[in-house]
Amino acid sequence: MLSIEVELFQGFSKLVFAISGGKDSMALLHWAINNLNHDNFSVVTIHHNLRGQEGERDRDFVVDYCAKNGIKCEVFEEQIKPFCKEHGYTIEQGARIRRREIFKELVLSKKADRVVTAHQKDDQIESILMHIFRGSGIKGLCGMEKDDGILLRPMLNVSSEEIKDYLKDNNVPFVQDSTNFELEYSRNKIRNVVLKEIQEVYPNAGDNILRLSDISIKTQAYIDAHTPKYTKEVDGVSLKIDDLKNKDILSSQAIINAVDAVSTRVDLEKGHIEDIFSLTKKESGKQVDLPFNTMATREYDKIVFCKKEQKPFESIPFSIGNFVLGDWLVEISKDNNGGLRADLDKIKDSIICQRTKGMTFKRYKGGTKSLGDYLTDIKAPKRIRDYLPIIAKNQDVFAVLPYEIADCVAINDGTKEVVYIKTERIK
Repeated sequence: MLSIEVELFQGFSKLVFAISGGKDSMALLHWAINNLNHDNFSVVTIHHNLRGQEGERDRDFVVDYCAKNGIKCEVFEEQIKPFCKEHGYTIEQGARIRRREIFKELVLSKKADRVVTAHQKDDQIESILMHIFRGSGIKGLCGMEKDDGILLRPMLNVSSEEIKDYLKDNNVPFVQDSTNFELEYSRNKIRNVVLKEIQEVYPNAGDNILRLSDISIKTQAYIDAHTPKYTKEVDGVSLKIDDLKNKDILSSQAIINAVDAVSTRVDLEKGHIEDIFSLTKKESGKQVDLPFNTMATREYDKIVFCKKEQKPFESIPFSIGNFVLGDWLVEISKDNNGGLRADLDKIKDSIICQRTKGMTFKRYKGGTKSLGDYLTDIKAPKRIRDYLPIIAKNQDVFAVLPYEIADCVAINDGTKEVVYIKTERIK
């Protein structure tokens, strides 16, 4: 048996298992098939289109295995090389980022409560080492969480030896990814060279690294309790300049937490933190670029952390449901979700789009003006104005998300049915 805590899965009715076909993921899938309700989970496999026939073999293997076991399987066909070229990522970075984006969209769109991955004990050890080598702080030493709100990692305490025994004892088939042994990838070099050499000198290095992780988690909890808190902005988060003047461990942690709130901090290094501190001495408008399409900008008495480039999206008809639109999650519901309120009959024959030239907006109990002038009046950041979700019919704007609904769709005494529109920025 695999030492997986069944309790981790309690309370979730829609789980999606991310399966590649390799040893770890097939052990996890076999365990799930034999220990969980089949109605509560499905499988997703991502074909990166990087390894030619071998990658196609892996994809087809997972699809066939799921079919034979009565498990629903969805395939994502991705073109990772063009994606990396467009954004300036290495193949290793780009594949990881795109996978995370897919998993995040599955959860945010309510198609899954969590995406379950096969990260195991050795993966945790390797990740902590990589954080150390990149110049991580205490938070990086904590390693991966079992449940981070998007991913559920039930095998972090399971060793590779335990997985090998499980596969053999249960005759579980799997495929081998030949790129796992290519040393051009940093994680492979850590796994196949660096860690092995360390363990020749310190045989218990792996367990000691995990012990350090446990200590770091407790230390991090104490630091977080005393760290300056960031403030949510419409397109990110911000920290007060006064909270960063000391350049101590608490202000450094505040920066890490802020970056973590808008993107991934995996590749955030000491140099990036120093660059952010330097903004406290510069004039408003100065900015520094950070990993993975994020940036920090000095805006008067604060530093704002947000996406550097916004995502466009295609227009869609207005309807009830959850929609990932560019960098925004829009939840439209007849149940009160805490969002903007509108008259359903008045707003239903519209589309959700990005702004176009000539759009006008009439504020609730206010005057009519161009959408551009309205956005200027409310001081919406210029970097996001063209990418905001707009609910409109022709050139008439019914709502500017996440800010305000128009007077013409506001609820009144004649409203028969209310619709709630909640809009959140996606990390």
